[in-house]
Amino acid sequence: MSLLVAVLLVASFFVGAFYTSFGAIERYGRIEFVQLPSRTISGATTDELPKTVEYNQVPVTVPERMVIYNGYISLETDDIQGNIAKIRSLAESYDGYVAGSSHSENYAEIMIRVPKDEFQRAIKEIETFGKVLEERTSSDDVTEQYVDLKARLENSLRQEKRLSEILQMAKTVDEVLNVERELERVRGEIESLQGEINYLERNVAMAIITIYLSEPPPPFTPPGMDWKETFETALRGLFAVFRGLIIIVVSLLPLLVVGVPMYYVYRKRKSKKQSAM
Repeated sequence: MSLLVAVLLVASFFVGAFYTSFGAIERYGRIEFVQLPSRTISGATTDELPKTVEYNQVPVTVPERMVIYNGYISLETDDIQGNIAKIRSLAESYDGYVAGSSHSENYAEIMIRVPKDEFQRAIKEIETFGKVLEERTSSDDVTEQYVDLKARLENSLRQEKRLSEILQMAKTVDEVLNVERELERVRGEIESLQGEINYLERNVAMAIITIYLSEPPPPFTPPGMDWKETFETALRGLFAVFRGLIIIVVSLLPLLVVGVPMYYVYRKRKSKKQSAM
């Protein structure tokens, strides 16, 4: 009986809603949670390469491994501008400098360079400036690349010296022009190789640390509710149920008028048959 009543009420609601034009739209806030990448830290190897490498019969001496260190830290802080000033002071205290920075209303990014020997100390100190959301450190061993460039530079310098000697021995204008053309090409290679070597040496000597600063997200506040609209919607739903009940009762009334007498006639005949037996 309870199940029949429940089904009747649900059917009444849908019937009443079908014949009644009403509706309400509720808007809910949406919160997106961004999962930050997992923290990965890779250290540099300390194995030593041979101190002298032969390259086309040119000995190249490498005092130590050439490793470029890079670090990235994401911090959450309420005082972005104050921490930018602290990071600048930190870089200067380690004989480093600010390589670049950018900022907006709610976040900022600053890149500093510090001596490689102070890299880990600087990382640990910067971590105290706020809540660490992410940290990454990496190292790039460029020793082989550096050795190759140095060896090629030595070869080019020897070639330049030899061409200069040949130029002094040139007799004709064509000989002079040919030697000078080749000498110019070799000197261009020397400048290019020296530039690459200087670039590697600068990056090895001064590690890079990029710091991203952001403000904490605002506390979650539940969406507001229009109580008047909610109450009106509830009343409409209640009236829809009543309307559905009336529609169902009126619709079934002809069946009840015919079906109830027939049911009693059937019951009466059945009872007479049982009495006769």
